[in-house]
Amino acid sequence: MPTTYDPFLQGYSGSPTTIEWGLLVVIYLYTAGISAGIFAMSGLATYLGGGRYRRIARLGALLAPWPLMLGLAMLVFDLGRPLHFWLLFTTIQFTSPMSIGSWLLTLFVIVSLLYLVLWLPRPLRNLIRVPQRVGDLLAPARWQPIPSRTVRIGRGVLAAIGFPISLGVGMYTGVLLGAIPARPFWNTPMVAQLFLFSAMSTGVAFLLLVATLVGDLLDPAALEHERHLLVSVDAVLIVLEIFIIIPFFLHQTLNTWSSAASLKLILGGPFTAPFWIGVIGLGLLLPLAVEGYELFPIILKEGAIKYRRQLSLASSLLVLIGGFLLRYVFVYAGQLSHFLPVFAR
Repeated sequence: MPTTYDPFLQGYSGSPTTIEWGLLVVIYLYTAGISAGIFAMSGLATYLGGGRYRRIARLGALLAPWPLMLGLAMLVFDLGRPLHFWLLFTTIQFTSPMSIGSWLLTLFVIVSLLYLVLWLPRPLRNLIRVPQRVGDLLAPARWQPIPSRTVRIGRGVLAAIGFPISLGVGMYTGVLLGAIPARPFWNTPMVAQLFLFSAMSTGVAFLLLVATLVGDLLDPAALEHERHLLVSVDAVLIVLEIFIIIPFFLHQTLNTWSSAASLKLILGGPFTAPFWIGVIGLGLLLPLAVEGYELFPIILKEGAIKYRRQLSLASSLLVLIGGFLLRYVFVYAGQLSHFLPVFAR
């Protein structure tokens, strides 16, 4: 029986496609992006000067490591032989995105945990004792709390080191897919760029969500001001995502015939509704409209800028839902795409 291409369902009819990467991988890519975005936003707030955005910097530092660590746990279980995960760290292969990514994620976890320690509130941070002199290394009784000057310098240094690492983690989640050229839906550099901007956006949205929920417990007036930064950055990132999606379609259309045919998976195929309603509608356009309403009240004749708790919760949740659906669509649709045989033209 001749093999024909069915871009809507299983690639080559008569040869069903096996989904090797399932929901656990989607969660891993999603949580890694959130952690990267949170750390990048915290680092940015640290360098925007003084204590103006101190609460956002601290909140981001306290949150950054945990989503990724949850995602890594999911990935370990997805390996099938979880106890062998350490084999990823027995060698470094510069031609393997997964090998490089494993070390990049490890470095990110280390830096983000150290950054978290330095942003702990003073009573908790003072419980951590360190040697003040080399001679005290073997005398724990003489160890003292971390000096305030060391804390200030350390925050700045780790923010500077961690910011490019967080960008690398956000981009790596897309590079991991793009490194598989046998899947035409992924075979474009636009995937890495799209996942990077989506990672930054979902991280900022997660930070905005938590800041809105715990604002009354911290400093409501200050967080009201700092939410302006979060909403502004997220709106810019959403616009950048939209401007990456457009060249993604252009690149796929003008690339190989297999790449163009793979777009049918989201243009009438099984992932049309999740992509256009979930990713584009709910995840990008609707939260952009909500954040635009918050950022431009003068245009809307609303007077001074005011943020509503309900709107912040709605926009952040929509961005997070859209970010998850983006990874769901790309992971599953990519695995259903195939190169087309010449005789299928």
